[in-house]
Amino acid sequence: MKERRLILILAGCLIALSALPALADSPFTQPGPESGMVVGTPGRPANNIYPVRVVEIDGQNISPREVMWLKPGKYTFTVSALVRNPPGLSAMRGRVRTQEGMNEIEVVVEAGKAYYIGAHYEGRERDKPYNLVVYRVEEQE
Repeated sequence: MKERRLILILAGCLIALSALPALADSPFTQPGPESGMVVGTPGRPANNIYPVRVVEIDGQNISPREVMWLKPGKYTFTVSALVRNPPGLSAMRGRVRTQEGMNEIEVVVEAGKAYYIGAHYEGRERDKPYNLVVYRVEEQE
């Protein structure tokens, strides 16, 4: 019984050690002055800037998030835009086609700053009704 317990503990330690490199490569970190914050909400609907959820970082799928703290660095975010009731929607309904890469934005995250990302809806082009923008950068407290 003791041998089996020891084997299970050793197996658990080996699994944990094998996961360490993957954790070291993770862009996520804890909130604090050494991290940057990326926010996809609340947006500014009065200015036609709508909220987004981040679904990928540098090509790696993540659980959809509206707020996250990251290590400083350059990242490519893939987002899901939450555009609701934009102007001109009735004229575009059923005919919107999206361009490849339309839901991607590159951001250089610095420590101690918050970056607000949104989908700026213009509705002028059927194949690209919105652009992703960093609409506000502010110092974190």
